[in-house]
Amino acid sequence: CASKTPIFICLDNIHWADNGSMELLHYLIRALKNSSIFFFFVYRVEEARSSSFQNILHLMMHEGLYERVVLEPLEPADVARMLSLMIDDIPPSELIDYIFKETGGNPFFIEELMKSLETYDAFIWSKDKWIFDKSRKAVIPYSVEGVVDRKLGMLSTEACSLLEYAAVMGREFDFAFLRDITKMNEGQLFDLMDEILGMRLLKESRGEQYYFSEEILREIIYRQISRVKLKHYHQAISEWLLNFYKGRTEEVIEELAHHIYLSGDRERALGYCIIAGDRAGDAYANQDAIRFYTQAIECLDDKTMSGRELEKISCLKKRAKVLNLIGENEKATKGLEEAISKAQEIDNRKEEADCLIAFCKVYQDTAQYKEAAEKAERALEIYQELKDEKGKIEGLNNIGIAYWNLGEYSKALEYYKSSLEITKEICDRKVEAKNLNNIGIIYWNLGEYSKALEYYRSSLEITKEIGDRKVEAMNLNNIGIIYGDLGEYSKALEYYRSSLEITKEIGDRKVEAMSLNNIGIIHGFLGECSKALDFYQRSLKITEEIGARRVKAMSFNNIGVIYRILGDYSKALDFYQRTLKIAEEIGDRPTEAESLVGIGNIFIETREFTSAKKYCTRAHSLAQEIESRPILAKIYLSFTALYLERNNLVEVKRGLDKILTFADELSSKEIKAEGLCLAGRFYTKDQEWNRAKSSFEESISIFKQIKNIFGFAQVYYYEGLMFNKSGNEAEAKKYFTKAVEMFKKLGAKAWIEKVTRE
Repeated sequence: CASKTPIFICLDNIHWADNGSMELLHYLIRALKNSSIFFFFVYRVEEARSSSFQNILHLMMHEGLYERVVLEPLEPADVARMLSLMIDDIPPSELIDYIFKETGGNPFFIEELMKSLETYDAFIWSKDKWIFDKSRKAVIPYSVEGVVDRKLGMLSTEACSLLEYAAVMGREFDFAFLRDITKMNEGQLFDLMDEILGMRLLKESRGEQYYFSEEILREIIYRQISRVKLKHYHQAISEWLLNFYKGRTEEVIEELAHHIYLSGDRERALGYCIIAGDRAGDAYANQDAIRFYTQAIECLDDKTMSGRELEKISCLKKRAKVLNLIGENEKATKGLEEAISKAQEIDNRKEEADCLIAFCKVYQDTAQYKEAAEKAERALEIYQELKDEKGKIEGLNNIGIAYWNLGEYSKALEYYKSSLEITKEICDRKVEAKNLNNIGIIYWNLGEYSKALEYYRSSLEITKEIGDRKVEAMNLNNIGIIYGDLGEYSKALEYYRSSLEITKEIGDRKVEAMSLNNIGIIHGFLGECSKALDFYQRSLKITEEIGARRVKAMSFNNIGVIYRILGDYSKALDFYQRTLKIAEEIGDRPTEAESLVGIGNIFIETREFTSAKKYCTRAHSLAQEIESRPILAKIYLSFTALYLERNNLVEVKRGLDKILTFADELSSKEIKAEGLCLAGRFYTKDQEWNRAKSSFEESISIFKQIKNIFGFAQVYYYEGLMFNKSGNEAEAKKYFTKAVEMFKKLGAKAWIEKVTRE
């Protein structure tokens, strides 16, 4: 065979071969070294030390019969490639991160862990994509556990004991820490560490730092430690931390909370867990915050710790706040219900009202605005009974927010102004600034920009005076939105950048992500699509790091809008679907409706009218449920465009009436401009050329005023069609040329092709 074509012979786990087999192989390799037969041996260095293979290897080395190739663990990019080959698709980024962290890039571990994820429904095929559910942790496969156990079996008893301490310490630790905990002398400890390193269970990094090459190794070792020993190890580590960091325990508060809790000392763990939870929450380490608050609640459930109901209510509220941030609203609601029940048990009306206000935030984020108003009204009643002025302000503000979301701006304004009166009476400058900001938002919604700016600036003046950087950043952001709407984009960017600078200084990553989103929107208006995408991606990176799923959905939606403008409908559809998935999971119905409209618009543009109607109808039902007039206006724009394409002119007429009514009620120039463009198309169908031209020109005038390039490029195209149909080819060509120039500036390929065809 080898005389015709080269032969490759591969033998895996060669270190398990017996003496006779190894001698035969050695003979064959030596005898066939000049032939086109190539042997590949795969072996584990740590398991080959005392085997027959090792002896033969030494002989072959002296004879120059082989070349050694060291297989390093896979890098994250390689892990991603391996996963994509396994699932025949692009793997989710969170799956790549999880697999790399757990396996350290070990291909065998990757393969086995992936099997386990599928077995336990943590990684499933749903509809048309793979879904990774991080909440369902995979069980460590027996095959992987067997490899680790075999390695452990080759270690001395002392080395195994040392590894147990290391596993309890965490993924990474230093030599001095290990020496102090184990109380071993340095020489003995170095010998044992060399033994462990030789088995490749640990790796050495900078200085005398060590780490587990694969997180899965640490988990297996940790799980095999008996409960009694585990408590002892955690206690020893916590005592060392307390002594070593005496007077500066805040430096290691998370480690202390973790080890004291697992040592079983619930009384002492409570305080550390609460502080660690607060710190993790401030740093947007949301999963850590939830874990620490849950541990604190478990400590408080201990029967020996009675009479601490207020602490439990506080922890339940704090945990609910973090759960709400990451979209786990059902869990947040359950926790708040328990907190209210506890408050009622101890007859603490103030805590009950505070919990009701916390409920409002969850209901607002899930678009349950009527329920939010009801909770806020109940809270307001309690605050009024208690004569709690600050509480009354909270109640009034939250009722105002509910009515604002419902589009009932006059009612919202009434509640905000009542709240403002009280804040002035009690001289609470911080809350006064927030109220002024909220009133500014209402006037912005009403299109009264000068009034909105007046309130924003009054709020800004107070925030600068009292040093409230967080609200100052919000003010600057909102002023930026006003200038954006007025088409003064350079001013808008100036305010957004000032806001961004503050959010970076104070570490408010959520508002930082929102500011980046807003800057992206401005670049989108300016027709700078690549710049817009860059800012959206930067925002997205932050939301993924902090777990702010609602802002993440906004980023996905905005990216979808850009790809729709560019005419890359498959990418646009992908991002709208991602938005939809998050919105459905966290119960964010406004964003869900927005993404459904976006998908509907893509199907209108690609002339898939049945699908378009299906998505627009779903969006309409949602918008009616939450009574959101701004979203309803967008939906009527889509429906009217759909009816125009299908020549259902009766429905087009009804739609136009509703759109222009909404535009007047909401003082929305953009909706009015889009409505007028649709009116021009409607009159074109009816061959009412003068009325069509008048509608188009008025639409162009508004789009120019608000500097929406994509908007008036589309109007030029439709006006060109109107001139074409009326027989005025020269005017048609003029408008088509203008449209092409603008679409080229945007890079809107699909629209360039459409105009070129005409």
